[in-house]
Amino acid sequence: MAEIEKLKPHEEVIDALVAKLTEEMRHDDIVRDPLIVDQDDHIILDGMHRFNALKRLTCRFVPCCLIDYTSPQVTVGSWFRAFTVEGAKSVAQEVLSSMMLDYAVSQLDMTACSFEPAAIIVTKDGNQFTLPHSANALAQCRTATTIEKQMVNNGHKVTYLPDSNGIKWIRTEQGNFMIIVPVFSKDAIRKFGTEGLLLPHKVTRHIIPSRPLEIDVPLSLLRDRELSLQEADEKLDELLARRKIQHRPPGSVIDGRPYEEELIVFSS
Repeated sequence: MAEIEKLKPHEEVIDALVAKLTEEMRHDDIVRDPLIVDQDDHIILDGMHRFNALKRLTCRFVPCCLIDYTSPQVTVGSWFRAFTVEGAKSVAQEVLSSMMLDYAVSQLDMTACSFEPAAIIVTKDGNQFTLPHSANALAQCRTATTIEKQMVNNGHKVTYLPDSNGIKWIRTEQGNFMIIVPVFSKDAIRKFGTEGLLLPHKVTRHIIPSRPLEIDVPLSLLRDRELSLQEADEKLDELLARRKIQHRPPGSVIDGRPYEEELIVFSS
């Protein structure tokens, strides 16, 4: 357990998703999965929307999986934004022009499964839209999420894909328009968290050695005003000790989300 006020987010959230998650938690009266947190600085690495929902639900404590962020076994990726549109090249040109961005278009070899560092949009027919090389990662990231917002406002549905699957998805699936989000270093992410700065929503993607899921901790325990942190932690231990554990291999899918790490799934 961790005290909620001591946790440090490093990304913004989507308000509509926080509201939806808050109502789901209120209805179920549990938090399903723990937050993934840096054990040294208490930076939230995964679970920003859960964190904000638990704050709305007036929780004092949060169940966390604490990890050693310096470990080479913990790696960082990003989330691409994928869409299916008619006339992908024209849509890309229209949205970039409407934002008055200076961009270039080149042809991408889709068999190479790679794109230029300055790429911001890739389409299924191999068009690669790049921004000036002077743009830094944060500026490019903010531009990517602004394009995403405009696409959603225009009625297009977004799908978030791991960067490792992005090119494969656009080559083999029905989607044809992908917004590229750069990968940030651990040091940069730690700097955002410790300085109280926030990246745009759903940018970083952390892969850890083993991920616990479905711990189903009652909100009543997280709200209890009489417990100390140690007592709340002991009650969490007692709760999990009564559960069965199932190990699932990397690549398993839970609730429609594929995971790249081993999963430790709790059940009653």
